[in-house]
Amino acid sequence: MRKTSLIVSMVTAALVLFGASQDVCRGEQSVESVIGAIVEIDANARSATIKTDGGALIAIKANENTVCLRIPAGEKTLAKAVAIQFADIGAGDRVLVHGTRTENEFRAQRLVVMPKAEVEKKRAHDLEEWRQRGIGGIVRELNALTGEIILELRGAGAGGRVVIATEKADFRRYAPESLSFEAARPSNFAEVKVGDQLRALGDKSTDGRSFKAEEIVSGAFKTIGVTVTQVDLQKNEITATTLDQKKPIVISIAKDSVLHRIPPAMAATIAQKALANRPVNGVSASPTTTSTPKAAGPPVIDVQQMIDTLPGISLTDLKPGDVLAVTGAVEKDEPRLIAIKLAAGVDLVLKAMAPQPGKPQIVRLSAGLPAVFDFSVVPIN
Repeated sequence: MRKTSLIVSMVTAALVLFGASQDVCRGEQSVESVIGAIVEIDANARSATIKTDGGALIAIKANENTVCLRIPAGEKTLAKAVAIQFADIGAGDRVLVHGTRTENEFRAQRLVVMPKAEVEKKRAHDLEEWRQRGIGGIVRELNALTGEIILELRGAGAGGRVVIATEKADFRRYAPESLSFEAARPSNFAEVKVGDQLRALGDKSTDGRSFKAEEIVSGAFKTIGVTVTQVDLQKNEITATTLDQKKPIVISIAKDSVLHRIPPAMAATIAQKALANRPVNGVSASPTTTSTPKAAGPPVIDVQQMIDTLPGISLTDLKPGDVLAVTGAVEKDEPRLIAIKLAAGVDLVLKAMAPQPGKPQIVRLSAGLPAVFDFSVVPIN
C-alpha cells in the first residue's frame, strides 16, 4: 500500500505523455508504457535495466532524442516536471518508460523519473499515515443501498465493529498471489464480500463507531488446517489433506509466503487462549452478525503477533505428518490455496487442547482449527 500514490502518479503521467505523443508516433510501431525501478544503469551507453512491480526485468535503451523528466513523488501531473539528462538517473529510481518494444529491449522515447530519495520519503509518509489513520479487519456486513461496510476490527487492543462510509473511497483488490499493494488492481464496492479482509484509510468518528474512508483495499483470504502428505521442493508446493473434511488440497508457496513453526511452549500458551475463548453455555465468544456495531469477544490478534515474532522456516523444514495452519488467497479452484502465512506445529496446540478421557470437546473447531487461528493477513495497525 506504500507505493499507491506513486504508481497512480506515474500512470497519470503516462496518460499525459501518451496524449502528447500520439501525433508524433502515429503510423509508427505501437507505443507502450512500463513502470518499475532501476536496478542497473549505464549512463555512457544510455541503457538500463528496470524491474517492474510484477517482478519482470526489462532492458531499456535510450538515445540522444529520448526526453527525460523528473517529477516529485506523489505528483499526479507533469506540472512540476523538470527536464534532466539520462546521466541524472540512478539505481533505485522509479521510472515510467514510454516507447516501443522490440524482441530484445524497450526503446525509450520518454522517461519520467521519481528519484529514489523522494520515493522513500513519500513511502515513509504514507506508512505513517496508514498507521495513524488506518483501520483493518474482517467484513461482516455490506449495505449496497447506503454503500456502508460493517467491519469487525482487528489489531492490538481492538475488539468491536465500525461502520465504514465508502461513497468517497477509492477501492482496490489484492491479487491472489500477493499482498503487495503494487499488485492490487482497481476495484469497487460490489467486489467486496462478507468475510473479506479489508483495510481502510480515513477518519474515525469521535465515538469510534463510524469511519469515513478515503482508500479501501480488500481481499478474499481464509485460514484452514491441513496435514502434510508430501512436500515438492521443485514445484514449491505442499500436498495435504484438510483437518476437518480430510479433502486433498495443494498449498502453493509463493515468493512472499511467510513460514513459521510453533514451539511446544508457545503451543501451550495458544491452547490456553483458545480454551479461554471457548463458548459458554452454548454461546460463542465470537461476535454475532448484527447491523449495529458492538463490542466483540476477546481479540485473536495476539496469537498472530506471537507467531509473527518467530524465526522464519523454509519449505525444506516441513515433512509429511506436519499439521499446519495456512492462511491464503481463496481461488476458484477450491483444491488449491496460495499460502500467505503458514504455521507448523498446530498438532501441539490441538494436543494441549485435547479433553481428558471421558470428557467432551469444549472448543468448537473451525476448519479443523481453534478460532485463535482466524488470522488476518492484511497489515493491521
